Amino acid sequence: MKLTDILREVEGEEDGMKQVKAQYDLAIQPTDIPATLDALDNIDNYGIYAQNLRDPKAIQKAFGPSIPAQKTRAAWNDWTERSNDAKGFKLIDIKKRAPEDYEKAMEQAKAGYEKWYAEGNDGDVEEYLYTLEGKELPKDLIGRYGKNYFPLKTPDNLKKYAGRLEQNVHFMVKGDKIIFPLENSPYKPKPYLQKVMKTIMDNSGLEYNIIDVEKTDDRGEVIKKPEKKVTPPLSATADTLDKVEKIRSQFQKEIGDVPSAKYTTEPVDVDGKRKYKLVVTGISPDQRQKLLIKKASLKEGVEFDLDLYLMQKRAGL
Repeated sequence: MKLTDILREVEGEEDGMKQVKAQYDLAIQPTDIPATLDALDNIDNYGIYAQNLRDPKAIQKAFGPSIPAQKTRAAWNDWTERSNDAKGFKLIDIKKRAPEDYEKAMEQAKAGYEKWYAEGNDGDVEEYLYTLEGKELPKDLIGRYGKNYFPLKTPDNLKKYAGRLEQNVHFMVKGDKIIFPLENSPYKPKPYLQKVMKTIMDNSGLEYNIIDVEKTDDRGEVIKKPEKKVTPPLSATADTLDKVEKIRSQFQKEIGDVPSAKYTTEPVDVDGKRKYKLVVTGISPDQRQKLLIKKASLKEGVEFDLDLYLMQKRAGL
């Protein structure tokens, strides 16, 4: 690859542009809309997903013990006992109620996540948190006396955490469909909401289908979001293992100590000759771009200063 091709990739002129895709909400398409609305209003149809907040045990599970000093340990135990779906629901709930402390918690989890990822595990930081015992969670995820983990027990929250879905709050009727916008749902992520919807409708005995519908804005236009971009591996090939080791050393020097980065060497056959390929994975798009520049400079025997290049480009030089 020529240096000019590398620069195009760094600047996003070829495949660096993010693609967009439509977002989807879940909807029920029943044979009887009025009967389905009655079914959604009947807490008996919710099965295991309903919480009777007249029951002291259910109140304690939702809002924690009444004694503040007991809430931290109760939060630890609650997290450990949850399924992964329920843990995801709790993370979204905390993020919505305490966004600043949630971001702090994600920073606190970063070192542990990078070590977990470097050990060969796959997933994002939330999936790493699923593997932890409650006591191992970042402190700001729990908060002092469990203030972030457990919501306050207020009249509005008693209604919200009972789990009953309400029309024009959690769902809306459009034509022959009942649409459930995920951002308004007390049941998240999407597969969890679908389980709840299926339980309600199965218990109601009504005929229905659960379908995906494109999310639209107030003007009826389809809402799209950037597609998550996966960083592809970076490779470099050399004649000998010594040369590959020198390239690896240069790469590590270029991006520094990245715990998630993996450097593997494998023999390859090129035109009937034995060569060696260095493959780098577990790096960010920015780190990969730096290594692309370094790879080009090593190949062409020139030193290329990416920071200087970008600075000059912004200055119009």
